[in-house]
Amino acid sequence: MNKNINKIGVTLLMMAAPSVLSLAQDGENRRMNVLFIAADDLCSDMNVFGDPNVKTPNLDRLAERGVVFNRAYNQCPLSGPSRASILTGYRPDNIGVHDLEGRFRYAKPDAVTLPELFKNNGYYTCRVGKVFHAGVPGDIGQPGADDPQSWTIAYNPIGIDKTGEGDLVGNVILGTYLAIDASDNEFTDAISANTAAYLLKSRYGNIGSAYGGPARKDAPKKDNPQPFFMAVGFYRPHVPYIAPKKYFDMYPIESLKLPEASEEEWATKPSLARTVTTINAGQSEEDCLKTIQAYYASISFIDAQVGKLIDVLEELDLMDNTIIVFWSDHGYMLGQHGLWQKQNLFEHTAVQPLMICAPGKAAGLETDNIVEMLDIYPTIAELAGLKTPEDLDGKSLVPILDNPQVEWDYPAFTQQARTLVPEDSDNPMVRLMGAGAEFTFNPMLNDKLTTVWGRSVRTDRYRYTEWDEGRRGAELYDYSVDPQERVNLAGDKKYRKVEEELKALLRSSYDNEKSAMTNETIL
Repeated sequence: MNKNINKIGVTLLMMAAPSVLSLAQDGENRRMNVLFIAADDLCSDMNVFGDPNVKTPNLDRLAERGVVFNRAYNQCPLSGPSRASILTGYRPDNIGVHDLEGRFRYAKPDAVTLPELFKNNGYYTCRVGKVFHAGVPGDIGQPGADDPQSWTIAYNPIGIDKTGEGDLVGNVILGTYLAIDASDNEFTDAISANTAAYLLKSRYGNIGSAYGGPARKDAPKKDNPQPFFMAVGFYRPHVPYIAPKKYFDMYPIESLKLPEASEEEWATKPSLARTVTTINAGQSEEDCLKTIQAYYASISFIDAQVGKLIDVLEELDLMDNTIIVFWSDHGYMLGQHGLWQKQNLFEHTAVQPLMICAPGKAAGLETDNIVEMLDIYPTIAELAGLKTPEDLDGKSLVPILDNPQVEWDYPAFTQQARTLVPEDSDNPMVRLMGAGAEFTFNPMLNDKLTTVWGRSVRTDRYRYTEWDEGRRGAELYDYSVDPQERVNLAGDKKYRKVEEELKALLRSSYDNEKSAMTNETIL
């Protein structure tokens, strides 16, 4: 639990909320704006989520204004399916998106995305950077798999991290990286933050001209301009981990530590649970630590860009009627269990950062309630007073925003596709993982290859996971005694009843027909 966020008694919070709300409304009956901030492949290894080794002063500022969700779980630890689920409010099975090529409108052409809901209700909806799936670094400067009908306007910034990428170092499985001795503003994500800040100033501030003239302090404040839903999507810390050199310098190698992993632990895990064939992909401890350094540097770089967005909201006096959401598409492995990156059904990948700041709601508090990322859609819609489609899979988190300690007894479901390949395959996605790999590095759903699913359910105390409905193994972890998921209890007689109950709960979340969908059958 994060000890850096102030704990305020529930009674005091409930007494304070009405007065805060009245201040937010201030007699103007203004419609709520939304600033929707996304980071790519960002795990919760940050000060704001309880890890003081990773410096996030601006996210710390944001936490003081809202609620930190310590246990927010994605529906798939892979960008394409996860982002599609978050932005539509449907589980991956319901939109048929399981790999990086899937598009939710194949299965649900009439789906109303979260930004589209706001657009349909008179909002100015703007995308800057990566919000829907986009390849990194290939799609930087391009729209990627964007959904154009969701936006009034969209921007695709590109910076030196793409145009002057240079020679990357590192391992392709651990993640390649590069420190560039240049200013923040030359990098794509800084350009995105600057673009968003300028757009807000030009539309909602008192500027001298549409071309960036100086602010006029004597000009009258614009009266109730069109409300906005602005999504700012940062490309980092996704590989390659590229950031200004000064951020690398914040994390000396000698200050870092590699998580423990052992062959004995590996022997208890199903083979489909492991995304490399040797611990840490056979890399040295020094190389692993250099990779962690680069990843942490990218986090602190992103944190600095978040600070720019907070600053502009404060400058424009928009804080009291703007909902701010900070999220990532999934967590990330940095050597936990000897694994790296994503596409794993362990805690460090299934959980990711989520913060919601809403005027009139709790501020400076955290919650350990289990929530799902697809809950974001109905939550933000309710906060803004908008009616959602009736068939959304998510549920509103407003009760938690009212009282972070409210009783909340819901599980979280996460799934990951595994495309199996013949042992003699020369597919580059197999070679990438190392000799003996059973599945591709990224899933590829088509009628030529066999794809199976790993499915996991997380409750307050346990995680239960099945691979190919148990035919290729199962996992059970009791976090009350094993928070590091070292001991797989699946098949343990002492946990037989628990396993049976979790198995029934997991299987109730899907059906065989939906789990068998592929891109080809959807098309």
